[in-house]
Amino acid sequence: MDIGGFFLRLFFFIFGGIFGYPMDEQIGKLPGQPHVNFRQFSGYIDVDGKAGRSLFYYLVEAENDPMNLPLTVWLTGGPGCSSVGDSFISVGPFTTSNNAHCLQRNPHSWIKVSNILFIDSPIGVGWSYSKTSSDYQVGDDSTNEDLLAFILQWFDKYPNFKSRDLYLAGSSYAGHFIPNLGNTLLDYNKQSNDLKFNIKGLALGNPLLRSKLDILALYELFWSRGMINKDLHQQILKECDGIDEDNYSNNATNWSESCQQAMDKAELIAFNVTSIPEAKARHFDILRSTCDGKWEDLNLEKEVIKITYEVDMCLPFRAEFYLNIPEVQKAFHGNRTNLEYQWRGCFENSGLNYSAADRAIDMLPALKQILQHSIPVTIFSGEEDGVVPTIGTLKHVKKLAKDMNLNLTKDEAWNHENKDGGWKYSYENLLTFMTVKGANHHVTLSKPSQALFIFTNIVLNRTR
Repeated sequence: MDIGGFFLRLFFFIFGGIFGYPMDEQIGKLPGQPHVNFRQFSGYIDVDGKAGRSLFYYLVEAENDPMNLPLTVWLTGGPGCSSVGDSFISVGPFTTSNNAHCLQRNPHSWIKVSNILFIDSPIGVGWSYSKTSSDYQVGDDSTNEDLLAFILQWFDKYPNFKSRDLYLAGSSYAGHFIPNLGNTLLDYNKQSNDLKFNIKGLALGNPLLRSKLDILALYELFWSRGMINKDLHQQILKECDGIDEDNYSNNATNWSESCQQAMDKAELIAFNVTSIPEAKARHFDILRSTCDGKWEDLNLEKEVIKITYEVDMCLPFRAEFYLNIPEVQKAFHGNRTNLEYQWRGCFENSGLNYSAADRAIDMLPALKQILQHSIPVTIFSGEEDGVVPTIGTLKHVKKLAKDMNLNLTKDEAWNHENKDGGWKYSYENLLTFMTVKGANHHVTLSKPSQALFIFTNIVLNRTR
């Protein structure tokens, strides 16, 4: 028996609260994890005890000087994808080995410059759950209410972070989650005599901001890349008419039959496939084909990799396998409900039903409110993304800047490690949009070094 280790754990158990950490929620070591010098915590916050509604979280301290570095909240989109699972393929401390049974350090983790809190939200995502079935009918408002309840209780559990600089970040549908949460925390500050959230900036990767326009932008992307011809693109514009940057409606999209037929035709031609599902699977990355790994191979501890243009497209597949290992779930303090189905990075069978109408909401007004508080917003977008194409997001950013009378102060190429990083648009050092060359819908997965560069040099250093 390790007597020294026993007394050390006993010390932390007794005195952990004094130091502002719930030491019973510290992760000792994840299976297959290399030795590290930072701490990890995970567990549940009961956001509604009466309904039995709980959100799961994963906190990773910064690897150096965690007591003096900011806290970043990371939310993954979908809606319906796990932020905790996403930590293993994006900004978290680890990625899996090629056989998915061990972990290796992520050299581009954001814990190099910040503490990071990953939250599985909404209910039905990851290991977050409710005992009330109606709680799985969710939308932007209910998700935001749960996140506020979570944050308030979480800060009570981790009081050392209450006065820290706070950054809100995420990808994809986090284009809804993050601005909504930011405005809610700012509203809370107005009426609170105690806790004040010290929000310093937002960072959004390939965010869904104006859903209907983002869908149409896909076909403009196809045309600009020569994947479809001009006539077909013009046909789509004609048949799907009625939406533009200055005439956006929050109503859910109901495309006409002729519009949908034109879109489907473009999908098949663009990817040279025979089925729409096969084409849609390529939206995540229009440059690279999807992972074709087999679960059985990982069970046999065989390596499953698919590196295309410097990106391992099987990384999410391996992370999903790792988080289904019982010993991993136990070490993570997760799955306390003993799921009757396989854990998925993006759930399909948890019962989650997210409001289709909320997906169409225009998020520019929410971002405008953030900017009016002089809180900088940084948006970065992978150029190979077909889910939320760069070509559409740039139009949204330009409209936002115009509506706020923000002048364009930088319009230039940016470089990373002596290579072309992409293009950068800055509006009075308050609103920044950066394209990322070669990145897909998940910049932090496909170009992690560039993502860390953006977060460190544009998001953090601009405001500190």
